[in-house]
Amino acid sequence: MGAVTQVLRWGAGAHDIPEDQDFDDRVLLDLIGQHALSGRLERRLPTGPAWLRDRLAGPVAAMHSDTLALAETHIRAIDRIVASLGEQPPPIVVKGIATGLLTGENHLLRCGDIDLVCADGEPLIETLTRLGYERTRAPFLHELGEFTREGVEIDVHAYLPVPGYGAVRHADLAPPEHTKTWYQPRRAPSMHPIRHGQLVDGSTVTVGRVSVPDPCLLTIVLCAHAFLNFTNMWSLSHRAKPYVKLAELADLHALVEHEAFDTKRFLALVADLDAGDAVRWAGWASTVLLGRNPLPVPAGTGPFPRCLWWEFWARLPVDEEALLLPDWFDLATVKPLLRSRIELDTGRPAPPWTVEVRRDGDRVTVMVGLPESTDAATERGRVDFGGCGTEWVLSDGQLTAVGGHDTCDLLSGRRVRLRYRVPRAGGEMLVGVAEQDASGGLLSAVLLPATWRSADPVGAR
Repeated sequence: MGAVTQVLRWGAGAHDIPEDQDFDDRVLLDLIGQHALSGRLERRLPTGPAWLRDRLAGPVAAMHSDTLALAETHIRAIDRIVASLGEQPPPIVVKGIATGLLTGENHLLRCGDIDLVCADGEPLIETLTRLGYERTRAPFLHELGEFTREGVEIDVHAYLPVPGYGAVRHADLAPPEHTKTWYQPRRAPSMHPIRHGQLVDGSTVTVGRVSVPDPCLLTIVLCAHAFLNFTNMWSLSHRAKPYVKLAELADLHALVEHEAFDTKRFLALVADLDAGDAVRWAGWASTVLLGRNPLPVPAGTGPFPRCLWWEFWARLPVDEEALLLPDWFDLATVKPLLRSRIELDTGRPAPPWTVEVRRDGDRVTVMVGLPESTDAATERGRVDFGGCGTEWVLSDGQLTAVGGHDTCDLLSGRRVRLRYRVPRAGGEMLVGVAEQDASGGLLSAVLLPATWRSADPVGAR
């Protein structure tokens, strides 16, 4: 581990004392914020090496002071929302401030957005709107939307997913030799929902008007969230965030030590919620990064398959250092695993589409040509450079897109044009197209690795 990640791991609870090495304090402080470790570090610095205390004590104390102020803002916001809901069941707060409130330990408080699991989304959304919150993100899967007011972001969830490998098999993750196309069997992951009723049945803990899950359920929620971030290599948020947030792993240690943590109940929940994959992965991650597995379940041993896009899975090497840095992922490690292209074996051939990539200075244009006609209700595409990317959707002649592109346009001849600012050196990228039926079922999907270096087209189907 490098000097910066040594400090992060120590701040999260690892025993190895960091060595005095040269690093940029600004980089470290930024990562402390991303890993939500200011409270833990402020508490641990007095017992740490003097050189680290001298460099970090002031800035870390200021960071944690800001966190405490934001936590108070979040608590007041939730209190007002619950009061405004009247007789409606109050939502449950998960992640973020939940561990700090449950344990009563201020140094465990951490704040990002506010995640609320609701019994009924409609009255909660109506209440948020009445209180002046504006919708800033549309519904997606289990998320009913993001709502923002005066810098406070609230994510409303219909439920929380507990991901698992489901039908994914290691035997499916080795591409065949001497073929240009890897036809990968469809292997859908499992995704067990934790709903509001289950959180309430778990004897939620109420601090004022703020309700949080009991330590057993909150432990599973954090394992599931961390595991999803690790496996989901195609998330289009592409924010500056690491794959593994050390505060989530450190929270597991605090929750298992909580007086209300019941091992028998926890093991029953792991079975009932199909959380074994997430919990075993969290045990492995905690062992590797913090030196100990706090969970009463044996740590997994890997390898841990990761999702490249849609239902495409690959067995990728894991760089433990890279898990803690916000560099997203290196596509150079992915391309050797894909041969020329990878296609899901759905029984329907992938559509005849083309892709051209052209570079002009620091701008790259990606042109995806779709077939003249299709019986698919929706067509989806993905363009990914590793550090930025786009997912676009074409339905009823309307194109929408999310991601890091400068522009995304639908041109004549059913061509989707995307433009990006990228480093001049060139590099690897992935381009994919998928089709869905009217109910959202996947009809076909294909993923193509490409390289951009010149002003010439670099890839086609």
